[in-house]
Amino acid sequence: MNNEWKKILLSNNATIENNTVKNFGLSIEEEQAAYSNMILADLSHYSLLEASGDDVVDFLQGQLTNDIKLVTEDIGQLSAYCNPKGRILANFRIFKRNDHYFLRMRSDISEATIKRLRMFVMRSKVELVNKSDELCRIGIAGLNATKNLSSLFKNIPENTDESLTENDISIIKLPGTLPRYEAHGPFNKIKGLWENLHKEAVLIGENSWNLLTIRAAIPEIVSETVEAFVPQMVNLQAINSLSFTKGCYPGQEVVARMHYLGKLKRRLYIGAVKGDTLPVSGQSIMTSNENEEKAGQVVTASWSKDKNIEILAVLQIEKAEKEVLHVESDTGSTIELVDLPYSLEKE
Repeated sequence: MNNEWKKILLSNNATIENNTVKNFGLSIEEEQAAYSNMILADLSHYSLLEASGDDVVDFLQGQLTNDIKLVTEDIGQLSAYCNPKGRILANFRIFKRNDHYFLRMRSDISEATIKRLRMFVMRSKVELVNKSDELCRIGIAGLNATKNLSSLFKNIPENTDESLTENDISIIKLPGTLPRYEAHGPFNKIKGLWENLHKEAVLIGENSWNLLTIRAAIPEIVSETVEAFVPQMVNLQAINSLSFTKGCYPGQEVVARMHYLGKLKRRLYIGAVKGDTLPVSGQSIMTSNENEEKAGQVVTASWSKDKNIEILAVLQIEKAEKEVLHVESDTGSTIELVDLPYSLEKE
């Protein structure tokens, strides 16, 4: 986290742990503010990897699950990085600014991801640099987010995955049932944007931002779930994060075989559960029958309100359709599955 940016956050009563804003000391239900006005979040719990050089397109094309050739200054994408067995090592949002590519991913997996990618650069003219301290990043969401951003910029992206850079600030439209954006830029630019938006916004911590990501059913790989899933298990084919026509990348044969020949047995679900303890990523989901069998595992989880918890979980489809499920070690609270906000591609 940029030290000057950290001072700004602390001046707004932020509680910061491990470069993550937990809250801003507010007593109201932060997540509800998005449905009446606008929320503003620090996104320092994500890291930014800059990829550049004469061979960068060919390099990324040979490493990632999506077609990097579709990324422009105006259109970004979701993508992932797999091991040779098709298991996801990392997933991220990719956008382009100033002719360089940026991969935004969860910070706890960023160093391992950068280290592994650098192993395959070899003689290619590619430079991979962690830009997390040079470019600050914030999230803006809520009913009035579009209106308030439009008052500060000549243009803002209208459709999901679109991006625009103006006055050295890159704004990206994110998926979700509410208007939701990310903004990336140098400290002085993001500081000015934050101060302007703060006048109309409720400041929120990591949990409330993650809650909107869960409701959009966008999975995020963290350290506890590295190599836990193949792309189809977390619905990457349904959120434009996976190309079946772009050519080879690590694990591509496994992913393609699942798509063309296999029958998907596990997929991503949204669930709601009550409890006193927030489930952790990677925690097991169990059936509530007398045999108590493992049915899947938690991808991410966030508090909602009044001890309500919302989760993304990869579950065995057969068990999800027929069994009552609960989070491991919490047999008293069953999981209520809710509809995804997007349709799934038929396997």
